[in-house]
Amino acid sequence: MLAICLACIVFEGYDLVAYGTALPAILADPRWGLGPGHAGLIGSYALVGMLVGSLLAGAVADFSGRRWLVIGSTAWFSAWMAVTAVATSLTVFGLARFMVGVGVGALIPTAAALAVEFAPPGRGNTHSAIVWAGYPGGGVLAALLGLLLLEPFGPRSLFWLGVLPLVTVVPLALRFLPESPSFLALRGRHEEAARIARRYGLILVAAEGDGNDKSERKGPLALFDRGRRTTTVLMGLMSAGGLLLTYGLNTWLPQLMRSSGYALGSALAFLLVLNAGAILVPLFASRVADRIGPQKIVALSFASAAVAISLLSMKLPALGLYVLTFIAGAGTIGAQVLVYGFAATYFPTTCRAAGLAWTASVGRLGGITGPTLAGLLIAAGYGVASNFYVFAAVALFAAVCAAIVPRRRVQARTVVKSPLDTAR
Repeated sequence: MLAICLACIVFEGYDLVAYGTALPAILADPRWGLGPGHAGLIGSYALVGMLVGSLLAGAVADFSGRRWLVIGSTAWFSAWMAVTAVATSLTVFGLARFMVGVGVGALIPTAAALAVEFAPPGRGNTHSAIVWAGYPGGGVLAALLGLLLLEPFGPRSLFWLGVLPLVTVVPLALRFLPESPSFLALRGRHEEAARIARRYGLILVAAEGDGNDKSERKGPLALFDRGRRTTTVLMGLMSAGGLLLTYGLNTWLPQLMRSSGYALGSALAFLLVLNAGAILVPLFASRVADRIGPQKIVALSFASAAVAISLLSMKLPALGLYVLTFIAGAGTIGAQVLVYGFAATYFPTTCRAAGLAWTASVGRLGGITGPTLAGLLIAAGYGVASNFYVFAAVALFAAVCAAIVPRRRVQARTVVKSPLDTAR
């Protein structure tokens, strides 16, 4: 189950980062007719689609279930990558990028919620981090394939590879991906829930109620119950900062480094290092977060990124810039991985998918801003340093949001038994 969710997120990360990987080659090819300002807008189209997809997921996931939403959204964004690859006009290309984003936006909160549901006790942050490491993993894959394929085959070859999950991951998910047992229990399907829980060695519990309390609000409305409103807003704000940094850097870092005098291969190497930091550090940090809680780790990650990004504006030896880029990746893309784990373990079962969808949806507003803002700064003639200073300020803002999240109220947990278990 965890492997299928991870594979979905790897391809999701690849599909989104492939645009930033191909962008220097697209800008250098006059046949595309694309300038920095318009390129930034197209980079944001997928993020607008992700906002739509996240809102749709939040509206239906806690009522319709996780399994089919994961399968359907993966098939959707993969099919639209084929349209991206064959698009002959910027209008069709932009539309296809938007549609890719819709599928990706629906997948993100749903896959994360499902991974946390199947995590052993005390391992929720680790499971979430493993799944979300797939996003920078996809970014590393995009950067590596860009180094291999861009010059001989052109940017369209990268988009064609985005079709692979339609013929690989989707069939495997149809065969092996289970439904969330907590979701089934909340829907009164206790026997089925208990059977899946036993198969995966889970203790089936319902947090903050067992779902039979008719007065208990579920889904999106529960996010704004008393005692949860402030955290809901702060989760959205820190996610907006994290995704602005994630998509802004993944879209424009290669071009910024080219503007600093690096060749295409070296510029793509910075993208690879950025995503490598986002893979390696969160896997360790998530283990610490499971022991001491994710709040301090998220705040420290964003603060470290603010320092590293501001230093990227300086003229330093290449090795020093690579180290700073690694830290920046760990503290931006990697911190966003931890933000999702923070949200997934903070919100209860009754509104977990809605909480993740909210976190992702508000985050999309920042994600949409990132590529567009950097593109407009470049088009207006601002230097490379200005972009890095703006990104550093956003990282500092996200660190403050993480630091002031109220502590979660501890609630009683009730074991949910099936009728068969009760009979025994």
